[in-house]
Amino acid sequence: MGNMEHHRGLSAEKRAAAVEEYEKKRYTVVGDLAIKAVEQAIEALASLENLHFHASPRSAHAKRMMWVKKRFPELSGYVDMLWGAYGVLGYEGVDGERAKKVLEAMEVILDAFERKAGIRFK
Repeated sequence: MGNMEHHRGLSAEKRAAAVEEYEKKRYTVVGDLAIKAVEQAIEALASLENLHFHASPRSAHAKRMMWVKKRFPELSGYVDMLWGAYGVLGYEGVDGERAKKVLEAMEVILDAFERKAGIRFK
């Protein structure tokens, strides 16, 4: 099981990689990396409550979504937009504007996590 610092570090790495890939116009991976950055941040925060969603891969996504929407209801629209754009970018990948919106949603989510929990994801 990873601890908070482990997941925090993975989130920061994936966050930076998502930005770098956007700058290189590699839009097909921006959604993947942005989602993974947010998932790792959720795992980091949840680990403070001794929750480890990744331990049950089949239900991890659903449990993460329930957890984040319960604790951060103001982020629900950003979370939904992030996952909604995932398929479009992952399979079509030509939309730089969509990739930009994904990065913006990722930043809003991670910034809110940072403010509320006092944990840096950069």
